[in-house]
Amino acid sequence: MGTSKSALLPPDQVQLICSETGFTPKQLRRLYIRFQELAKRNPSCDYLTREDFLEIREVAVNPLGERLVDVIVQDYGEANKINFRQFAHVLARFRRGKSTTDLNTKEKKLLFLFSIYDRNHDSKIDRNELLGILKMMVGGNIHDEQIATIADHTIQELDADGDLTITFEEFCETLAKIDVDEKMSMKFLN
Repeated sequence: MGTSKSALLPPDQVQLICSETGFTPKQLRRLYIRFQELAKRNPSCDYLTREDFLEIREVAVNPLGERLVDVIVQDYGEANKINFRQFAHVLARFRRGKSTTDLNTKEKKLLFLFSIYDRNHDSKIDRNELLGILKMMVGGNIHDEQIATIADHTIQELDADGDLTITFEEFCETLAKIDVDEKMSMKFLN
């Protein structure tokens, strides 16, 4: 008791982060405890690194795990670290949309998904970015020529303006009929 491991968030921080994310104070406290457990390599337990995320078994075995971690740490953190407030903001994107905040709208969920592909941050997915994701997903199970064919076909199907890239708008158009809130949500216990 009394160590930084068992420290709780100050009430003003709980209130602020709850108002920003839509989490209840109880949910936020649970997330904070989990955050501190994950931050065990950091003596102050006040940030997570890429390595902390990659030690999570479910992340380590996910073929897109490294890419997801890169999006979380590089796009939402600072200096390749993510603090608890940033962590809560990322997780808020995966809340169900019934009590919508700015963070868990369909557009924000799609933007997060798009950023997994768009690693050079130019607001479009090019052939090389798509190839990278496809290779991660199928590993050595499909020959490179087949993966290239899939990438080329995908770009041809989704590229409405003929620039051989997929813009965010084209990406959203493709996913318009999919219940993104259902597919990109998880239950947070009260």
